[in-house]
Amino acid sequence: MATGKSPVEAATEGLQRHFGHEALRPFQVQAIEAWSQGQDAIVTLSTGAGKSVCFQLPPLIDGRCTLVISPLVSLMQDQVRTLRQRQIPAALFGSGAHDARLSDLAGMYRVAYMCPEFAMSRISELAQLRESICLLAIDEAHCISSWGHEFRPQYKQLGQLRQVLGKPPTMAITATCTAAVREDIRRCLQLINPTEVLGPTNRPNLQLLIRRRTTLEDDLKDTFGLNASRDGIDNTSISSTSSSIVYVPTKARSEEVANWLQSHGVKAAAYHAGLSMQARQERHTAFMLDELQVIVATVAFGMGIDKPSIRRVIHYGGVRSIEHYVQQCGRAGRDGEDAECIAFVRPQDFQETRAHILQDFSRNPDEEYCKRLLALHGELVAFLSDSSQCRRVRLLQHFGDLPGSVPHGQPPRGECILVDGKPCCQWCDVCLLGACKLQQQEGDFTRECQVFLRCVDACGGMTGSTLPCALAAGQNIDRLRAKKLHLHKTFGSGDFRPLAWWKAFVPHLLQAGLLQERPSLLASGRSYAALCLTAAGKAVLQKVSSFKLCPVPHDLAGAGTADALSKVSKAQVEVRSTGLPAKIEASLSAVDCQMQELYRRLSHVRQQWMRRLNIMGEAIISNPILRSLAKIRPASVLAAQHYVPGLPSLMNKDISDLLQALVEEVNKACKEFALPQNVNTQAQKRAGEDLVSPMKKRSEVNPQKPSCRADSLPPSQTAAALAQKFH
Repeated sequence: MATGKSPVEAATEGLQRHFGHEALRPFQVQAIEAWSQGQDAIVTLSTGAGKSVCFQLPPLIDGRCTLVISPLVSLMQDQVRTLRQRQIPAALFGSGAHDARLSDLAGMYRVAYMCPEFAMSRISELAQLRESICLLAIDEAHCISSWGHEFRPQYKQLGQLRQVLGKPPTMAITATCTAAVREDIRRCLQLINPTEVLGPTNRPNLQLLIRRRTTLEDDLKDTFGLNASRDGIDNTSISSTSSSIVYVPTKARSEEVANWLQSHGVKAAAYHAGLSMQARQERHTAFMLDELQVIVATVAFGMGIDKPSIRRVIHYGGVRSIEHYVQQCGRAGRDGEDAECIAFVRPQDFQETRAHILQDFSRNPDEEYCKRLLALHGELVAFLSDSSQCRRVRLLQHFGDLPGSVPHGQPPRGECILVDGKPCCQWCDVCLLGACKLQQQEGDFTRECQVFLRCVDACGGMTGSTLPCALAAGQNIDRLRAKKLHLHKTFGSGDFRPLAWWKAFVPHLLQAGLLQERPSLLASGRSYAALCLTAAGKAVLQKVSSFKLCPVPHDLAGAGTADALSKVSKAQVEVRSTGLPAKIEASLSAVDCQMQELYRRLSHVRQQWMRRLNIMGEAIISNPILRSLAKIRPASVLAAQHYVPGLPSLMNKDISDLLQALVEEVNKACKEFALPQNVNTQAQKRAGEDLVSPMKKRSEVNPQKPSCRADSLPPSQTAAALAQKFH
């Protein structure tokens, strides 16, 4: 550890030197302090909050290595590339690595990545390297827990790895983690009084939109501007040509949507587990280099992508759970700039997703895990179907967060704030349409609840939701007659509501914990979800308690889920040539519009540089840095290094060349638009300070380039070859 400096001070120095940030965030301080004191930590931070820095900085202080376990090969590959560009020796071992040898971990690397399967297969070799490891980081730690949405049995074994490494300080890191999952992580890894670092769940820069799914033509035509000219990929704002991920539930739909987009002139490609590893790597690289605008993917892609400027994530079809939704939406706007998340859904999608969950159960009959997945899916259905209140409310509630409040003034956009007692974020489809501001009345559904619970009880807790719904509505179907339920006293007891209403009612009873779904197998081996009463449901049935909902969900106020989804407007926003919404553009001055145009030009310079050198430089020279360059407009590289926040003090030649090209573009645009330069630099505050001082500091910090082996990642094809391959 650096002499005379606290761990946080030393970490801050490393942050400035390699990452270009002036100070650690409070959550990062907590995590690094826990490590420095030899404590374990469970770190739950939203995507884009800076989780990776928590485990990448300690080895720069300690001088040994952080061992990172992750299931996401593509993410590990991206982070290794980025760390090397930041002059931090890093390597990937196992799948996707070509020349990295485990024996080199000691002394040669500061950050070493490997998947859990590789780590457990080399556990004896890793045991011999225990003295070289200063921190064990478990990324995507929710995979440890069977209470999580992506349980992986291999992760359960990582407690053994921790033991043979001599129980080094261990950091379990995730973006989506409930209290139950955190407890499971602590128990499985045998963490000792771990520090819990909990950041806010909300991502205020993400606009959340839910729309009814109809046809590809109607759903995607406006989103991707298929009637407009396409001059290239532009990630400086949310636009029809922004980098996008479209998530779909199946390989077949992935190919279908990708082919449709390609036929309409969009640079798109499918990505799923049915492709070869080489094909997936090529498409991943092309997307990172902005050769592809859209990746249409199953969950095999995207959770491991480290592209900060994705402006749009689209869900086209079923999603398994709120955690999956939040994780996948988290791929958008990781640079902190505005991004949108659109879910196109229809009621049939919910049934398809449940069928996939139950198919998994028939192959691996773990009842408790399947029950948990069904419950998580039920929460997602309630979230997608309820357009009566701010979209962010259910997301916050699921992760144990609550809407905030502001005493005076306009609530900040994207933050779920109580306004007159009602949650509002001003950045989701419900709030943009003003539905969250409507008078919210409480609905007493005790009578309906008791009717339905009696119908479930009459079915013996051995059927799915179809029979109880038909029984309540008085539908004389064959399956009811086969069980003689058409003669039961509950038959037609709920005929004051249509069948569609009862179907829409079921998710709310599940959400309230009055019913639960239990995975069951038929004699044929086919799986299904059986509805049964919980203790809370029995209390309502016995008239011990009531059942009320406030606000009344739209799917219960109308005819059903389908009607509720169809009421959600697309809320079209006209986008002008600047890439900004028309209303915003109209309020901008001429200088503001010129700054936006300069920002776009700088993005184009970076894009061409990335393609020419086949380098993922976006994570280092990020969009916020480009925006600062356009705002400050430094006249020289030295001025940029002195005044532009976010630039690392240690840069290799490639990054330095990019900075030079960006400054040249700034000078060119300033001459063309007659714009002043070196603005907003607080010159008075820095009076008397030598402009060359950042360079002097840079040479004093470390004049030598860190020793690092050749990139262990396979060389990719050129951008031209990739473009030809996909189109």
